[in-house]
Amino acid sequence: MDIQRFVQQRKQRGISQTELCTGICTQSTLSKFENRGKVPSVKILSQLCERLGITIGDLSGQAVSDRPRSEHPLDQVEKLLIAERFPAAIKKLATVEVVSLPDFRLQMQYYYLKGMIDTLTSNQTATTTFDFTQILDKLDEKHATIFSQLAYLGFGILYARKDRLGDAEFFFTKVVKYLNQQTNDHKNLRALSMVQYNRLVMMLYYVAEYQALRDRLDNSNRFLRRVTKLCAARYETYLMPRTKLLAANNALQSGAPAAQVSALLAEALAFARFNGNSVVELQAAALKKQLAGLE
Repeated sequence: MDIQRFVQQRKQRGISQTELCTGICTQSTLSKFENRGKVPSVKILSQLCERLGITIGDLSGQAVSDRPRSEHPLDQVEKLLIAERFPAAIKKLATVEVVSLPDFRLQMQYYYLKGMIDTLTSNQTATTTFDFTQILDKLDEKHATIFSQLAYLGFGILYARKDRLGDAEFFFTKVVKYLNQQTNDHKNLRALSMVQYNRLVMMLYYVAEYQALRDRLDNSNRFLRRVTKLCAARYETYLMPRTKLLAANNALQSGAPAAQVSALLAEALAFARFNGNSVVELQAAALKKQLAGLE
């Protein structure tokens, strides 16, 4: 039995032993399986595998292990969210029924995506806070998973856009503390799956955006540099249009030379065209006209 594959799948999904075995078996049973090869009952192992999105056959070689597993619809929604393709994300999420999700982790992902999409599209209703509190008060009461941090981020953005900056500061402070812990651990970063890595990068960007809103431009630029560094490390460009545009705005607000602002805008436009981000392309063009009017 390929126990290493089991462990690797658990770590790639960012699930601790405690989270995985909750409601199925004791942590001792899981630890003995992963570390000493003591196989639990078929019923327990089947439930653990189901929670990880694999089968016992995948571990025993009975399945074709090299065949890629289909991507979960929620992961597809998350990619669309990060790329700011909101209409497509909304349409895709509408095909998922939260009551049909068998895994509490998938349920948290659903509520995070629902709440974040509503927040970022200004479609804020009573259900927006409900979505985030489902994570914080029900599914992750100990606030031990990244979904609690994403819920904090969602609340921070929501309150910032409602001009409730004191409330926003409370939640963004929690997010910054978490990000400092996670992004300073280079070994941890290398072990993250692409989905987990992208979440951290997205969180860094929105912290930078919030810092700019509070006129803390130096802080904002520091977070933007971290975004750029992490994107470059894995050759990701999806967030670079917004990152360069925000950097250009920060430069303009701080009175930087026009040449510096123009250079950042040129980079924002290039990344926007490369990634097909028409929203940033239009915003960068508008800022370029504004800059020309100041010269």
